[in-house]
Amino acid sequence: MNKKTSALWVGSLLMVAVAAAMAGKRPFCSGDEDREQEGSMVANISPVQSMGNDIKWTRCFQAADGTIYFEDHRMSRDGGRTVVDQHTIDVEDINAAPERAVLVRDELFYALDGPTKIIAPGVYTGRAWRSTDGLKTIREEPVSFYVPGGPLRDPGDGEWYGIYVYRTILEMPDGTWLMTMYGNFAVDSIFPPDADAQRELTYMQRTFIVTSSDKGHTWDYLSTVASPNLGDPVGEGFVEPAITKLDDGRLLCIMRSGHRFPLYSSWSQDDGRTWSPPMYTGLDRGCDPCLITLQDGRVALSWGRRFPEGWSVVTPEGDKGRFEFPGYGYTSLSLSIDGGMTWESHKIMERSGTCYSTIIEVEPGIIFMLVDERYCRISLVQNSLEKSQHVFHRGIRLDVMGGRHYITSILAKDLYPAPYLITDHFRSPMG
Repeated sequence: MNKKTSALWVGSLLMVAVAAAMAGKRPFCSGDEDREQEGSMVANISPVQSMGNDIKWTRCFQAADGTIYFEDHRMSRDGGRTVVDQHTIDVEDINAAPERAVLVRDELFYALDGPTKIIAPGVYTGRAWRSTDGLKTIREEPVSFYVPGGPLRDPGDGEWYGIYVYRTILEMPDGTWLMTMYGNFAVDSIFPPDADAQRELTYMQRTFIVTSSDKGHTWDYLSTVASPNLGDPVGEGFVEPAITKLDDGRLLCIMRSGHRFPLYSSWSQDDGRTWSPPMYTGLDRGCDPCLITLQDGRVALSWGRRFPEGWSVVTPEGDKGRFEFPGYGYTSLSLSIDGGMTWESHKIMERSGTCYSTIIEVEPGIIFMLVDERYCRISLVQNSLEKSQHVFHRGIRLDVMGGRHYITSILAKDLYPAPYLITDHFRSPMG
């Protein structure tokens, strides 16, 4: 193929992709579609149960043997069908707050506390928990973070400032660990634009990535996923990140931007070194995303909307001033077949308190969800799409999923980091 023909083909492909996206021809459901609609990816939701212990702002994790451990000395050995007491393993501190991250690999268990303290400019310390015998014993240990340009002081009393561990640790193919954090660098000095955000933090914050090559004893800054600029359509910056590795090898990061603002997505195709500009997900007013890649290649995302439509109003005291637990917010599960470009969303729990959730795939196609003291199991319709296959041609990557064609990235400039579905099949000159 000569250069002129190649250029014409590339240009035509982009025009078809963008036109299809703008015309709304991609097969997906956005927003809060009813979960009983025809073609839904959710087959069944079990009755929501309560542990009856009034726990809030909590987490859970699944050990290597499949046991799920909760705060208040509870556990489940049957994938979340039932929850029982346990007093053998003390994981109270580990599950006591959202600002945590956990990695489980066979006999190795590793968890990090959220807050950090400054030791010197660019050097911070935190707390970790480690077990190398399958949770028979757990020891606390100090951990060091090396973040050049990080904050120059610790937070004041009651101030949300500094850098915080949040949610996800991934083990990369080369054996290094990659983790999401968020917070303030020394240069981050933009004031939140609205009153509710001002009650959350002093300055808008950023999401960034750190890596460890020594199994979590030390962590080094790798990259910033997203940081706010003056005038950006965000309230708190880019916070509460969750990350997952997609089947095609890319990384997907979902971030909160404020109670009145949407969740945003960014993608990396170089193991987290660089990231695409944050993209609007269509998931509005979201908090605390939890993101996992399912065994069949789909992506599952839980997130909360604490100040929902039909309740949130503009008043002097703000939604935070009006809120009374458990409130009228809800927690949703969103599912994606195209690497997080589009989402099918389902309301799972109403009046769900903090709306901070954890999801775990406990069996193929079955997701366990925890929100505060309440929990349920969600059964998905079997995925009929083939796992993504892809080819590269002159800087364009073409993915084929279930007979549909997606442009997933333009490698030269990374202009289009996420999939654009081409609805009409075409014959490419790649051969």
